[in-house]
Amino acid sequence: MDQKNKSLADTLNSRIKTPWVWLVLAVTVGLTILFYFSQKPQIGLYSRYIKNLSDYQLQESYTMRAMDRIRTGFDGDTVLIRSQTMTLREMAVSFAKEMDAVGALGVETPSQGSVTRFENEVLSKVAGMRRYASARTTWFNDYDRLDHQVLEMSSAVQGRLRHKLDSARAGLVVFLMGDDSAIVDLPDSLKMELTALFRSNEELAMAWTRLSSDMAVMYSDDLIRFFQFANIDEISLKSKIPMAFYFLSLVLLLSTFFFVFRSRQ
Repeated sequence: MDQKNKSLADTLNSRIKTPWVWLVLAVTVGLTILFYFSQKPQIGLYSRYIKNLSDYQLQESYTMRAMDRIRTGFDGDTVLIRSQTMTLREMAVSFAKEMDAVGALGVETPSQGSVTRFENEVLSKVAGMRRYASARTTWFNDYDRLDHQVLEMSSAVQGRLRHKLDSARAGLVVFLMGDDSAIVDLPDSLKMELTALFRSNEELAMAWTRLSSDMAVMYSDDLIRFFQFANIDEISLKSKIPMAFYFLSLVLLLSTFFFVFRSRQ
């Protein structure tokens, strides 16, 4: 029995030393690696991230339209703004967390800096939207009260103030000083309130300029382009895997036949 085991061990040892066995092993390992890469779900992940970022852009456009209605006084639904901005915030935070998670798994992701810039811009914009919606709603409450007082005055006074009030209501910057001819003949209390109203409108107009910037959308566009290029590269790689798989399978088959033939000799 010991002689038989020794003979078998010598036979296996001699076969393993032959180049054809190593070729078969190398091809088998190559096929295993190809199969592993063919099963990695990057294409599906990249497509999902592109959709998530596109959904963010669409949601932001909805929110900005609602914000514009608040800016012009056609709608004062701050509850809707709070809900929509919360959705924007959750989208940005969830995306950033997912990038950290999949990056730790070895999946190719955008740079940490680009993801952080996008998240910070969204969070800043969301906070600004909420402040603006609240302040603009309060401004319109003051506007309506003062507008009623102006309507009770003479047509000459109304004529001097009407254009300025309408411009401020539309969210445009309107400068009004204490010695402006439009308010110089008004009672002191009303004059002070109107001056404060127009100054508050100036601050809100500058705040709106910052809110209406497209920086968050630009950052999301950069991220979308990254995933689009990564998707194209991944599709190109996956299209070559079947060809390499078939070639290595043929090499493995021929090597196995040749090894068996040589073994019989």
